[in-house]
Formats: sequence, structure tokens, C-alpha cells
Amino acid sequence: MSQLNGFDKQQMQEMVDAVRKQPQLAQATLFAKVGWRSGFFTEASVKDFTAGGVKNETSRPKPFSIPQDHPPELGGSNKGATAGELLLATLGHCVSGGFAASGAALGVPIDSLNVEVEGDVDLQGMLGLPEPGAVRPGFKEFRIRYFVKSRASREELEKVAKMAEDLSPVKDSLRAVKFSSRLIAV
Repeated sequence: MSQLNGFDKQQMQEMVDAVRKQPQLAQATLFAKVGWRSGFFTEASVKDFTAGGVKNETSRPKPFSIPQDHPPELGGSNKGATAGELLLATLGHCVSGGFAASGAALGVPIDSLNVEVEGDVDLQGMLGLPEPGAVRPGFKEFRIRYFVKSRASREELEKVAKMAEDLSPVKDSLRAVKFSSRLIAV
């Protein structure tokens, strides 16, 4: 079977082998440009990146646009998800893609996967209440639930989830925040 979970296993192995021989190929720089529009409304643009020291300006013919705003209850105009919600989505994107890739690497087929990400934050922190610095403005905890349908055993799926979390660049970047997850077979 050359395809598993949407990945070409031979292509994945060739990439791993190439990086094993030349670790510098794995060095990457990602870019995002963010423009303020009005109030809390901002818009990010993502297109170019570097990999192995080479800037790639052509694999994406046009930039991806990502709006960000707050709901009216939080002083925004509701033109996009909040930055915090985008952070939760980014963590979910990273671990779910990693879950599928880890499953492919371990030979574990995934029929379906849905990931729910929750994060606890005290909004007093961003408001400077009761006084600036008294309450952290950031997340206190992240919780993830994996809803997985697979022919694999629970033990295999838990191994895949652990690998996905351990290898997640986003989760690693958020390591100062408490993290927990739960696997739910469907």
C-alpha cells in the first residue's frame, strides 16, 4: 500500500532519508504579514517560506488571507475569529495533520478524525484588570479531544496521538501552557 491516510509513504520516506543525510534541508522559515484594518480587525497574508535555505515564492500562486477580529461583545466588528480562537485552530490543525502523518508512518489507517480544541483564558488579563500584570493575559490550559474512527486498536491510536503531540511544532511552541488530551474512538 503506497498511500495511507492521504500520504504517499514512499515520498515521506524519501523526505526523511534526505533530511537524515542533510539535516540543513529541514531548516525552514515561515512568514506572515499582518495589516491592521480597523478596531480589532486585522488581516494576515501567508504565502512564501524558506526550506533548506531556499526561499519558495512559487509553490503558492497567491497568498492565503486570514481575517481576525473580535465579536461585538468584546469590542469587535465580527469580521473573523479572534486571535485566541485562531491559535486554538492552529494547534488543532497541527496535531490533526500530525495524527494522520504519524498514523501513516506507523502503518495505522485512519478512517476519520475530528479534533476539538479548548483553551481557558481570563479576559481580565488583556483588559489590565484588576491592575496590569495581576492576571496573565494568555491561555492557562489547552485540552484536545480526538474523535477517531479506525480499524486499529486503542493502544495503536494512543501511540499515534502521543507521536502527533510530541512532534507538533505548534504544541511545542506553546509548551508553557498546561496541555491534556483524550482519545475517543467512534
